[in-house]
Amino acid sequence: MRRRLLLAAASLWSVRAFAQATDTFDALKTSADIANLLARRDIDGAAQAAGVLMDSRAAARLKDTFQVANGLGQGQYSDLAYARDYGRTEKDVIYKIDFDRAFLFVRFLYHVDHGAWRLIQIRLKTENEEALPRDWVHIYPR
Repeated sequence: MRRRLLLAAASLWSVRAFAQATDTFDALKTSADIANLLARRDIDGAAQAAGVLMDSRAAARLKDTFQVANGLGQGQYSDLAYARDYGRTEKDVIYKIDFDRAFLFVRFLYHVDHGAWRLIQIRLKTENEEALPRDWVHIYPR
């Protein structure tokens, strides 16, 4: 009986901790911060900000990935282009950065892992003519 009570209390605590971790995370603000650093071409700052939420192996490769921003000229602005939640455990956010030579789209995919939000993927794509990169698959309600 006592063991069941302890297990029930532990599971209630883990549900509350999960709810706090998932409710307090703001993917839009986090993505905007990283996109704004890229718009200013602060590669080290953007890699450090994203690396806090990523696996260490993926975070180490971010500086190389973010170097594309240096070849696009001066950044003018960054703007939210797309945001979608997939249930309570996954978020897909795309920011558009206007550089002198092209638009840079930065796609952030967040997922809950062990009760905390993780940035599991960052994709960069340049585009001049389309509203969003044409080869990115987006799931819209039909």
